[in-house]
Parts: sequence; structure tokens; C-alpha cells
Amino acid sequence: MKFLRLLLPALLPLAACAPGARAGVLGVYDPDSFVEGNAERFAGCHDGRRFVRDCAHLADTLVAGEELPGVDSAGRPARVRVAQVRPTRADQYEAAYLAGLVPSGTAAAGPVLFWRPGPPLHAVMAAPVALDSAGMALLRAEALRLYGAAEQQRAPGDRAEAVELGTPLALGVEGEASLVVQWPAQLAYGTGRDRRASLFFVYDPVQRRVVRGLFGHPEWGPVDPALIRAVQPVTFFRLGTDPAVYFLAREAGPWEHIGFGIYEMRSGRAVLGVP
Repeated sequence: MKFLRLLLPALLPLAACAPGARAGVLGVYDPDSFVEGNAERFAGCHDGRRFVRDCAHLADTLVAGEELPGVDSAGRPARVRVAQVRPTRADQYEAAYLAGLVPSGTAAAGPVLFWRPGPPLHAVMAAPVALDSAGMALLRAEALRLYGAAEQQRAPGDRAEAVELGTPLALGVEGEASLVVQWPAQLAYGTGRDRRASLFFVYDPVQRRVVRGLFGHPEWGPVDPALIRAVQPVTFFRLGTDPAVYFLAREAGPWEHIGFGIYEMRSGRAVLGVP
């Protein structure tokens, strides 16, 4: 898998840490990447109340030799050891850090979200939630609208004949009103099918409102990455006294851009990404 920098900068307004605050640095290690020891830190920290971008004076970078706590994609504890810090990268496919997993009784399922404490990080469980017929109809209509808008950005000769929607997966977290919905799709080109398309939604079932929606595909271009972005939630968590639920997500966008971001579950907005 190619590991490129995040498609978009953070979208939430981020405040600076209070002087002397102990920020938590977050990073992600992907043992499934073809880049050996592939680990990146996110461009920002969390001060126990909110995510902050301007925290270089509190935690500038990770340090070789550090062993940091983490959580894998199944919500299980893991530890990541930073072996080497690369001050400069040879090319865009080279990770900023060489890292590995500290051996334990259970093999970690990647990717692994890790952090330098900071505020405590608590993984939370997300469970499938059934969508009623009204919710399905609303999301289907929005899926078709997003797909149509995405196709309009392509040259007429590149456009698919139709989109075929698969079975959506809605995930909910106890105490959180919004649902995260992943909807696989495939594009029809005559008898051929491109199965790499997908839809991502944050949906409020109480207000019957689509909070955010994206159509995703890993290869289209040139297009607006704010419109075309595949988002696959991996690990849901809370941090410190911050009441919000966040999730680590794989991202894929135009021209095979692949990376990771951290999203707020309620709004669906990206709060941090890999620089």
C-alpha cells in the first residue's frame, strides 16, 4: 500500500495548548504497508480537552527508542517501538519513522493507533446498527447525488455507465447520536465492473439528516479532493475529558493518494491528519 500525506489539512478550528500543558501526540503504525516500519505522527496533539495544531513547543516529534501505548483495529492494547526517526524523506513513499510492534501474546491487527501520553486515550466499541427504510431511502438518494456530482468532474469519455450500490454498514457508539455509514459501490463499464468505489456518511437517525457525505475512489483525477475521498473508519476512541468520540480512518483519494486521518464522529469532520 502506498502511504502518502493526508489529502486535506485539519478542518476544525484548533486552539493552542495552554502553557505547560501536557499534550498527547498521536501517530499511526501500519504493519500492512509495503513500506517497512511504516509509522507517521499526526500534525497536532490533544491537550485533554480538544485537538490542537500548535503544539510543537510541547511535543515536537517522536524519539528513537520510545515505546508507546497503542490500540489495534480490533480495539486491543498494543505497543509500538520507534526504531528510527528520518529527519528528511527520500521520497513521498517513505515513512517518517521506522517502527515495529513490541511482541505480545496476541498479534496486533493493523493499523495501530499509538500515542505519547498526555491525556488518557480510551478505545470505544462501535456496533452495527440497522437502518430503517426511511433512512435507507434518504442515504441512497444522497449516494446517487454525490456519485453524479463526482462523475461531472470527469471527462465524458471516462464516465461510468452506472453505479451499483452494495449493502451499507452503519456503526454506532453508545451515547453518540450520529451513525457512521460505509456503503460499498461498483461502477459499470459495459460488462466490466470497478469495485473500488464507496460512499461514506455521518447520519443522524433522530433528525433524519445526512450530516456529511463523501463519494470515494482511489484513482480518479484530476478532481477536487474535498469531494472525492474514501473514508474507512478503523478505531473509535475518546481522549481525556473531551466528550467527543473520534475515529482513526484510512483515506484514499484522487491519483492514488492513501493515508490516515482522525475524524470527529458527530460532525464527520477531519480534525488531524498526517502532515
